[in-house]
Amino acid sequence: MLQKLQKISFKNAPTWFWICLPSLLFYLAWEPNGITPILFVAFMPMFILANRFALEKRYKYYGSIFLALLGWNITTTWWVYYASDVGAIFMLMLNALFMCVPFIFYRIALKRNFGKWAFVVFAIAWILYEYGHHRWDLSWPWLCLGNGFSGWTGFIQWYEWTGTLGGTALVLWMNYLFFEGYSSLVNNQNTVFNFGGFYGKYRKFYWILIVFCALYGLSFCLKSSVNITEGKKINVVALQPSYDPWNEKFNRPSLQMEEEMIKLSASYIDSSTDWLLWPETSLVDNINLNLPERDGQVEMLNGLYRRLRWGSELGIVFGSDKSKYRWNSKLQILTGASTIRYFNSVEKPTSVARKSQYDKNLWYEVFNDAMYLDSSMLPKFYHKSKLVPGTEQMPFLHYLPFLEELALGLDENSATGSLGKNDSAEVFGRGEVKVAPVICYESIYGDYIREYINKGAGWIGIVTNDAWWRETAGYQQHFSFAKLRAIEMRKWIARSANTGTSAFIDPLGNSYQNTEWFDKVCIKQSIYSNQRKTIYAAIGDIGVMAILFLGMVLGTYFKRSN
Repeated sequence: MLQKLQKISFKNAPTWFWICLPSLLFYLAWEPNGITPILFVAFMPMFILANRFALEKRYKYYGSIFLALLGWNITTTWWVYYASDVGAIFMLMLNALFMCVPFIFYRIALKRNFGKWAFVVFAIAWILYEYGHHRWDLSWPWLCLGNGFSGWTGFIQWYEWTGTLGGTALVLWMNYLFFEGYSSLVNNQNTVFNFGGFYGKYRKFYWILIVFCALYGLSFCLKSSVNITEGKKINVVALQPSYDPWNEKFNRPSLQMEEEMIKLSASYIDSSTDWLLWPETSLVDNINLNLPERDGQVEMLNGLYRRLRWGSELGIVFGSDKSKYRWNSKLQILTGASTIRYFNSVEKPTSVARKSQYDKNLWYEVFNDAMYLDSSMLPKFYHKSKLVPGTEQMPFLHYLPFLEELALGLDENSATGSLGKNDSAEVFGRGEVKVAPVICYESIYGDYIREYINKGAGWIGIVTNDAWWRETAGYQQHFSFAKLRAIEMRKWIARSANTGTSAFIDPLGNSYQNTEWFDKVCIKQSIYSNQRKTIYAAIGDIGVMAILFLGMVLGTYFKRSN
């Protein structure tokens, strides 16, 4: 096969071929297709284009790179169109443009003959790009290269040390080795390193094989060292109500849907159940945070505990053995909820507060929340912190406040402008068993999830409504990325999705009881809450970057000259 590669005319291959190739390769490598090893060559065409046009005019260099990156964005995330057509166009174009930034530094390094340091410059720039792209108002971390391994969890057990940035560094390095080896072969060079002979000629390909086998072996060892039953056993029920967000969820009477969810949930709950999870925005009518206990939706859930306290049944017919289905005082509920807080103020109280159209001194702020409830019947709330640009927040509102109204016009699903949010993660629960209440989009942010863990969360509860993307790769990728969080933190995950996929995920990234799209169902599972902290949970992305950068610099410095 390697001999056949030598016959390919690398220099004469058309530019359009290298521009289009990443679109196909990343499409095949990314979930749900999941032919993950293709990641090791999917980025290589970008190196070919960059080296081909490094000394050409800027429009040739950046134009070819931009088109290749845009194709990658389109083939893997085109489904955003269903949530927002205009927003999708902006997102795809801007994200491809942002991805071009590391190539600016790569071009400088190539033009100035940095030699073996050119790749180090590019790799550091790309990792910094991913780090920054996770943390600003236009954040879109979906195509972080390390996310591509979500369909191959058996290979990335070392994510408990590095998180997704380790996967990104591996993808870049493997692609560059393939690029160098391939370039040498198709240009009929006698050697890749100055060692001569068969071994020297294909040495880079040997290094690829050695690294691959070493990481697979490391993953096998780490996997065998993880006890998925470590910690305190808890019984969790996760609801998938499957309400159509386009025509049903936000149009039907909220209490009617809540009653249906209670009935479906109750048929799966018994005296041993510790937790019940409902998906994002299950309580769709805005709960007034000034007096949440008076809200009808909260009152309906509290009524379950009152009935228990009075010793009566739920009032729902389950079958002949009613006692089997009784709710219990230890039950804790985590559900998604829409909430609102009012302010009496002459001046705008917060940057995202909106003025009431009925009272010039009345302001309000809207949140996408996770609500926690137990037998104390006093609800607690966590405001979603990682908001979706455009639909949940207008970027750079602090600096450009006049853009606020655009949040309403950018997306037909955005009815409230920018949402309020928490400044940091919070955990809920009693005693040592606490849950990380992760809301939808937040599950993409590994470094943010570690904040929950460092605050004492022993397991992760994801509540989501990713039905906006319809039955496309979007909701499947979103579910798959949750497996990365389980490995990084070595925690069990219970995932309650409005329309799918709901499931349980163990600390090795294995999933259980995966639901089908739009099934109305509950799933129940015994999982474990543990207080284990991984290296990644301790050092985070900053620590990982420091180690990666130091390793790249030292490795390149001591590398034998070609």
